[in-house]
Amino acid sequence: MIPRRLDKYLADATNMSRREVYLAWDAERIEVRPSEAPWGDDYEPWSLIFAEDTVLLDGEPLELREPQHYFAFHKPEGVLTAVSDPHDRLCLAPWLAKLPPSIFPVGRLDRPTTGFLLLTDDGNLSFCLLRPWFGVPKEYHLRVRGRVLPDDERIEMLLAGVDIGDGKDPATALKVEVLADQIASDPRIGSETLLSVVVDEGRNRMVRRMARGVGFKLEHLHRPRIGPVEMGEVAPGEWRRLSEDEVDALWDACGGRADARKRHIAALGRHAETWRAEGRPHHRLERWLENL
Repeated sequence: MIPRRLDKYLADATNMSRREVYLAWDAERIEVRPSEAPWGDDYEPWSLIFAEDTVLLDGEPLELREPQHYFAFHKPEGVLTAVSDPHDRLCLAPWLAKLPPSIFPVGRLDRPTTGFLLLTDDGNLSFCLLRPWFGVPKEYHLRVRGRVLPDDERIEMLLAGVDIGDGKDPATALKVEVLADQIASDPRIGSETLLSVVVDEGRNRMVRRMARGVGFKLEHLHRPRIGPVEMGEVAPGEWRRLSEDEVDALWDACGGRADARKRHIAALGRHAETWRAEGRPHHRLERWLENL
């Protein structure tokens, strides 16, 4: 096992969200029995767990599960991408209740957006799909008001990058394509155009804010594809199980399982270097890295 943070270990070993993990920690429901003295004064949710350590929840030892469930869920409009909601808004809970208890959503689609939401118990694949440095493309279909031609300057603006006001670099589309346009015979209805926009980041409401930033009047946003995998003919509120080939294709889009492992180990190496430079070396992690 590659060392991982305690909060991620718990999320991988149970069906708990990160928020639930922290609530359980505050309630003193989590115990760590390390094989050697912890790094620092004591364990915290961000402390590293090694294969020889034992983690207990409510007094029961936990074991990491091998991921085995991958579903393409068609998120309906108006559904919050969350496993629960304190304000009693419609969320994923009614659907997740029908699936194995270890399932969680990968990323988010905002409430008005429909389309492909991956439901899985694979924390490592989720990590890779959500991190921008893996560069996994996601395709969105935008239904916008008015007629948009392929040489529309707003398309070039999406490709060049749009400041979406989050203090980060401009959000850039990898590809923009006009899929269809409908010229309304009734001028009171107005024309509409269907656009395909491909991005490889998942910043908050990014595509919606990009469309607004270049002046499109967005009527509806839908995600049909993650990486090379299409949601397919799945009705809103329904799901289908991904094939082994589709799961492999998602891993390939991340660079492959081996590459993901190398990146994870490289990140641990950078942490070890940082902690040593700060005068608080993590000797156990350094030994683990040396013994690879």
